[in-house]
Amino acid sequence: MSARIFFIGHTSIDQIKNKNGTKEQAGGAALYAAFGARTICNEVGIVTAVGDDYPFRDVFKDFESTVKFVKGSSTQFMINYDEDWNASYKSLSIGSGSKITTRDILEVLGRGAKIIHLAPMNPPKVVKMVRSIKARRGGDLLLSINSNIHYMDVKSNRKAILEAAALADIFILNDEELHALTGIEVVSSAIKAVKTKMLVLTLGEVGTIVSSPEWTEFIPALACVTKKPIDVTGAGDTWSGSFLASYSITKSWIKAVSFASVISAIKCTGWNFEKIRSLRFENVEDIYDWAVARKEKGRQLTLSDALRTRREG
Repeated sequence: MSARIFFIGHTSIDQIKNKNGTKEQAGGAALYAAFGARTICNEVGIVTAVGDDYPFRDVFKDFESTVKFVKGSSTQFMINYDEDWNASYKSLSIGSGSKITTRDILEVLGRGAKIIHLAPMNPPKVVKMVRSIKARRGGDLLLSINSNIHYMDVKSNRKAILEAAALADIFILNDEELHALTGIEVVSSAIKAVKTKMLVLTLGEVGTIVSSPEWTEFIPALACVTKKPIDVTGAGDTWSGSFLASYSITKSWIKAVSFASVISAIKCTGWNFEKIRSLRFENVEDIYDWAVARKEKGRQLTLSDALRTRREG
């Protein structure tokens, strides 16, 4: 069966240190996004590259995968989190991630994908990829992109990101990235400075702004984020993947945002993607049962309580 949605980008070896311990685990924006999407869509593909040192190859069996195994080191991140979950990147090595090419993407265009999502990569390369996809895609293909604040410290990169956003159908980013990209502090003004068909701005526990040139809508977040997260790495990428997959099914921004908020929160209740790897929903609307399940016998349940209740039921 051909994938409905393909995620293109880095798969990495992550060294994570936070108040709950230290872990070496599989990571990367494309991988987290793919696992988020797979909670509601079985037809998920991934295009990525890893080195011959990559120890987590079993993760690719969950997807229709186009994986380049190259000589040398895999993409690697070493991330430390403080008590408030602020991330500090101690080291970053792109490694095999630089081997992902436009040709790799064009090879999957003929497989009937409805959405192609470009996870954060080198901005000039992303622009080339976007141009090539636009030139060859069918009329019903949705092109989504995401970037990262680490690419936004150079003016030429910011220019490339904005160009790619102008060509894409959906541009997903958070408020910190929006400020870094535009240099504008006021959110409403910063949004207007980004030319794209649809801008999806995530605001953490506050909610999400979805904005087009014709309208802007604010969608509050569901109040279900766990009070004691285990690992927040990849939460935003998980959000993006589950958002795109649920939107492709429902065509509703509100339902997609609600679904993505809960899936991202569930992801944070365990290390990397262990809590969502085998999690499946038949319908996007089923996520509301999870939210309601947090109340039982007059007391407010934590998300871990709700997860346990779901498993035991």
